[in-house]
Amino acid sequence: MLTPPENILVKHPRQKRSEHIIIMVWDGMRPDLVSCKNTPNLLKFAQSGVTFADNHSCFPTLTRLNSASISTGAYPTTHGLMGNNILVTELAPYRGISTGDYHNLLAFNQVTNHQLLTTDSIAHIVAKSGGTVATATSCSTGAAFLLNHQQDGLIVNHSYVLPESSSIIKQFGSAPEADRPNIGRNTYAIDVLTKYILPEIKPNLTYVWLSDPDYTQHHYGLGSVKNMEAIRHMDDNLGRILSTVKSLTMETDIFVLSDHGFVTHEQPVKITQKLVEAGLKTSEKSTDVICVDTHIYVEDNDADRIHQIVRFLQGETWCGPIFTRHSESSDQKYGHADGTLSLQLIGNDHPRAGDILYAYDWSCQTNANGIRGTSTGGSRCGHGSISPFELRTMLFANGPSLKSGLVSQVPSGNIDVGLTALHLLGIEPTGGHDGRILCEALTNGPNPEEIYFTKETIWAERENGTSPLKEIVQRSHVEDTWYLDKGAVFR
Repeated sequence: MLTPPENILVKHPRQKRSEHIIIMVWDGMRPDLVSCKNTPNLLKFAQSGVTFADNHSCFPTLTRLNSASISTGAYPTTHGLMGNNILVTELAPYRGISTGDYHNLLAFNQVTNHQLLTTDSIAHIVAKSGGTVATATSCSTGAAFLLNHQQDGLIVNHSYVLPESSSIIKQFGSAPEADRPNIGRNTYAIDVLTKYILPEIKPNLTYVWLSDPDYTQHHYGLGSVKNMEAIRHMDDNLGRILSTVKSLTMETDIFVLSDHGFVTHEQPVKITQKLVEAGLKTSEKSTDVICVDTHIYVEDNDADRIHQIVRFLQGETWCGPIFTRHSESSDQKYGHADGTLSLQLIGNDHPRAGDILYAYDWSCQTNANGIRGTSTGGSRCGHGSISPFELRTMLFANGPSLKSGLVSQVPSGNIDVGLTALHLLGIEPTGGHDGRILCEALTNGPNPEEIYFTKETIWAERENGTSPLKEIVQRSHVEDTWYLDKGAVFR
């Protein structure tokens, strides 16, 4: 990778301090589904603000992992929340526990001596600096909790309010049952936000995370009538927020993003069953090999067993790139198992990671509704793998501190939003973070054309075997910050 000379590296500009930041997440929204017909409010918001045309999710492209990354400005290597399910042998000896249930997160926090995440959240940093934080959500209880796991401010979810508040329940009642589209719960969250949080608390930092279109897409598929209905409803919710901010005359910088993209699934894969059938795991409930999401944990880090499983996966046509821990004797981009790249290369080199992390194969094929992007590994429609359709996410920003009518081609990521919010609030980050300040979007920042970035391609080839195999990933770099673009395997 070529490094730009020091005299043209990005300098962070001085910026007039912002008083209010709103970070709104549309769960699972693909940027190519933004349109005049279905998202007029979002399109107007983007056109009068900043469009980040090359924004990235974090891999694996799972909701709770990205919730932790958005809340900390860091990759799993730094924050330690490895997926939608995590291995906690003290709580479940042979399987993962769901991070979608915040009760599981509280239990995990206890067994890790209050190290649910291994770095401070943006919310905690704001609170330590004397700022106020609030969260309004209709997503899973776990994803909501991860936005402010140190509980530095109000968290309102359809299933709980932290700290407990009888006044909110008295004013708004209980949230309705879930539905697809999840109109009732989304509306409840926006009601609390626009009628209580913004006018009464006036937080310095506000998170809004709504469950659609993800919740509806999983069931009905990309491009379906229900999917489009869910997206139009999300756009209405954005309109309510913008109208409330305007009526309150709050000078507010707003970021609207998605946590991950989405694809149509072609082929369900039962990895535990496959490993048992291949003689690589003793039984469904054995602890010699434990599968959690796409992480595989091998008892005692048995190198021979790891290599056997890797070799098995390399022969499965549904399987994409495979990652293992880097070898101490080689370049840290490469895994110690033959033909694999390293966990460090993709931001997953944490002690809580599995010995093996695999991705699913993908294609550019269109589904029945004309939406491009397919993947193996699930039923109907979903996310979690390494295709550009899942790693590419939307990010738009608008407000008094931000440029108007700008489309930036400079790579950016979900890990950047929180750090940019801190910068706008005039707060120095503390702890471990991997993102950068999106200075090209700031009113007195450099033009995107003045920022230099590079693309790099890294590949690993299997040295032994009768059939050739190469796995490859592409990353973008802006200064010291990198983003994963995509990955694939060639057999």
